[in-house]
Amino acid sequence: MSDLTTISTPSQESRASLAPIQLFGSAVDSFVQQLRLAGQALRAGRLDEAISSYFKLLPLKPYHAELHNSLGVALRQAGKLEAAVSHHRLSLASDPENPALHSNLGNALRAANRPGEAVKHHFQSIALNREYADGFLNLALCLRDLGRVDEAVGCFTRALALNPESKRTRTEHAVALLMRGDLADGFAAYEARKRLPEIPAPDFSQPAWDGGPVEGKRILLYPEQGLSDVLLFVRFARELKRRGASVLVLCQAPLKDLLRNVDFIDEVVAEGETLPAFDLHASMVSLPHLCRPDFACVSEPYLKAPQDKLVKLGRLDRARLSIGIYWGATGSQPQDRLRSAPFAKFVAFAGDPELLVFSLQGGAHQKDIQQFGAAGLVHDVGRGIFDFAEAASALSQLDLLISIDAPIAHLGSAMGLKTWVLLQSNADWRWQLGGTHAPWHPSARLFRQPKAGDWDSVFASLQNELELLKIQA
Repeated sequence: MSDLTTISTPSQESRASLAPIQLFGSAVDSFVQQLRLAGQALRAGRLDEAISSYFKLLPLKPYHAELHNSLGVALRQAGKLEAAVSHHRLSLASDPENPALHSNLGNALRAANRPGEAVKHHFQSIALNREYADGFLNLALCLRDLGRVDEAVGCFTRALALNPESKRTRTEHAVALLMRGDLADGFAAYEARKRLPEIPAPDFSQPAWDGGPVEGKRILLYPEQGLSDVLLFVRFARELKRRGASVLVLCQAPLKDLLRNVDFIDEVVAEGETLPAFDLHASMVSLPHLCRPDFACVSEPYLKAPQDKLVKLGRLDRARLSIGIYWGATGSQPQDRLRSAPFAKFVAFAGDPELLVFSLQGGAHQKDIQQFGAAGLVHDVGRGIFDFAEAASALSQLDLLISIDAPIAHLGSAMGLKTWVLLQSNADWRWQLGGTHAPWHPSARLFRQPKAGDWDSVFASLQNELELLKIQA
């Protein structure tokens, strides 16, 4: 999303902050100077410093629109979402006809998982200024969250017409295309992400692969984003092998032993290790564009567990199904909290004697088992799993995996394991928009929130499907 901290068409009080600053004299310590210094801290990512500075300025100008707006942006970036919303409302009350303030309030409401309220302010921002490119971008993001993807594509198109050089808009527009299933066009457009500052170019002297002939070449595939993308897109290495390339994979250390077991990969090296010689390189996220595959034919299983099981799961006589569960995203961002499902919902069906439930959870959420008194219901094997080869060995002994949107969901699906994926209402584009299946994994079944935060409906559907599955077992 795009925020303005120096607001457009400011009120008379805020216009003072745009005046030139004297370098000497009493003006150095003025409100305007302090506001600008706080803004510099905010833009540099020094959030605690910026927030502290803004709080000190509030008693001097309690109704200053730009001060409340900037403080709202800083608080939202710090994850203090309700406070951010309130400061944006105070900002808007001081300057109600300002399109940027409506848009920034919409951004805070979107971050707080209140998209219905957010979209109203985004619409108001572009109603006030039909030439406001950032307003159209922010509206498009919110419409995309609400599943109104065709409308979002229209707004992205308008934003690009107003600001054709916006790398952010081009990337987000590509994500919308991918969400609605326009995979070929979407992945081509998604190459725009490489121009974003958070995705730096790799430091290789060898040339990047442009999709041309690779026969006899050694091509290094590298991870650009997270673990999930490696698990999802490494499948396209098979196509490079078919074309006669030697496929080398650079990956995160927890993936190394798993990927060494893949028959279409010649060599695997973990980040931090010495790289082998290679001729070309490519991001794994770019492979769907560069390989130009038939997306209808890329769904067969391609990952497998090591032959020697590294993790051994037990059985119980009365249990008809062995189920693995994963419920908590390991990040600390607001989006990670939205992806996480309540552990109590899993405890509710763990008392069924026909179900043997294993936790594959990693990270801080492992403590939920003890905190909920569920150690006798949910068998914690996650504490003994330290890489994805071990995770694969555990998954290979299960009948079903139930997971939120997390790397292990991609692993289970890539192995061909029956995988039920629990998705928030505005799910990641990799699971596409609507429906119960994604194009990548035929063994995956998607359970989506019908509205933001509605896990009750998700688990009600899941419970019904579990009963049917027990009958079939």
